[in-house]
Amino acid sequence: MSPKTAANFMRVVVLVSLLSALLFATGAMGDPTGLMNVFLASVIPGSEGVTALATTEAKMGYAIAGGVFAGFMIMILLITIPAIEQNNRDIMRATIYALLIWYVVDSGASIAGGAPMNAVSNAIFLALYLLPLIWVKTPETAAA
Repeated sequence: MSPKTAANFMRVVVLVSLLSALLFATGAMGDPTGLMNVFLASVIPGSEGVTALATTEAKMGYAIAGGVFAGFMIMILLITIPAIEQNNRDIMRATIYALLIWYVVDSGASIAGGAPMNAVSNAIFLALYLLPLIWVKTPETAAA
């Protein structure tokens, strides 16, 4: 995959992820779109959706999760994507480590909390995030 193709692929994945981060943040507002209920029902069989988590503490958790995830996506958009285009392997490697840590912590906590399907959806997103970072051709590999 060329650096330009890898960067464009990552842009699409990040923009979709940014929308999901904003979706999470709406959980703090009682899920005005209804999409958070759909997500919760898909990762937690039998879930009552956001109504089951209507406490102030849970709403704060939605707000924090959405904000942190949105910030992570903006970091990838503004730092990692230019690094892909410039073949900056140090930043790309650091992003891979950050993504792996996100996956292990988020998925491990999801499994421990009784929502293993979230780990499955995380695995899909992890693959999408890693694909342009791993398959991007360097000038050396492109010439080979």
